Amino acid sequence: MTEAQQNRILESIAIYTKEITASPEAARAALIREGIYLENGGLSPNYRDSDNYVELKAGR
Repeated sequence: MTEAQQNRILESIAIYTKEITASPEAARAALIREGIYLENGGLSPNYRDSDNYVELKAGR
């Protein structure tokens, strides 16, 4: 990979980061879209410690 390609990738990452951190809503949507959080606010099974996981209570 050339230095120019690396710079384009880094620039794209910076732009994406700025967009998804623009507001709490954008950040939450990105975390859900990327599979880190579930729609109900809980962590995806891939990101939680299953030994110590506690289900979220309704209304949270």
